Amino acid sequence: IYTLSLHDALPISIYIAKLQPRAAKGLVQFCADLRLKLITLNLLYWDDTVIFINTKHACFRFYGDESIAFYTAHMEKGLKGLLEDNVLPLLTGDTKVMHDHNTVNYNPAFHFQNLECGQHLERDLQKNADDTGHQWSLDLKEHVASTIHDRNVAEQAEKSCFDTDYIAAFNTRLDEILQHGRQEYEADKERLEKYGASFERALLNRVEKYRGNYFAWLEDFSLPTTNNLSERSLRPVKSKMKIAGQFESEETAQYYAMIRSYIETCRRKGKNENEALRRLCEGNPYTVEELLS
Repeated sequence: IYTLSLHDALPISIYIAKLQPRAAKGLVQFCADLRLKLITLNLLYWDDTVIFINTKHACFRFYGDESIAFYTAHMEKGLKGLLEDNVLPLLTGDTKVMHDHNTVNYNPAFHFQNLECGQHLERDLQKNADDTGHQWSLDLKEHVASTIHDRNVAEQAEKSCFDTDYIAAFNTRLDEILQHGRQEYEADKERLEKYGASFERALLNRVEKYRGNYFAWLEDFSLPTTNNLSERSLRPVKSKMKIAGQFESEETAQYYAMIRSYIETCRRKGKNENEALRRLCEGNPYTVEELLS
């Protein structure tokens, strides 16, 4: 095995370090065109995850669907970064956006239709049951899971939604479970207050307030029940954090986001990733029009 000396390795390391900013700068137009394509989608997924930039917590964000992947990086989470990304503010009331529960999605600056992730709801219900021992959480988790199963069966029968009787029965059972949840919470509130009952209270309030956003898929089977697509799209950066630990600066994180947007979109459109990288290094990357035509 050939081993590089320090004298040989240093120039190569410097060259590789220069490739990333050079490649990212060659993707400025690609990312601008990709953003314009995003805002024409009828259904958009988005999510973010924690990364580290120069030892500090930061944010890496995904927007897209099965065919488009658009990534951004910011030092902080929250509304400011979403406005800087300039994706959600451009969406109209005709666009449906699937996300994990975050009240920033309901900001007056946004006009899209919100869809809440059912899988995150099930996780929170299980957590509440583990923390409190209350039955209503498990009952609601089972109610949601069994309804998703029924939907899968109905889809196999080529149905596009549940009938009105099924939806009415679902909502009746949901009301019963939430009423039971309130009763369990009130009966046990004094004990729970010592250990932080705010989670159960907030969970009950959330399901009651956003039930239409959580269960829109009852009336339209084309709508997703979970935000798993976003989670899968963010896994590579989590793997990178385990290996590399952090990004050197916000700028290098943004370079990575731009290159990741290009490579992942190419992959989703069936393009060979090595060929996509070769074209990028030659200064002739695939264009959004080429990929999505």
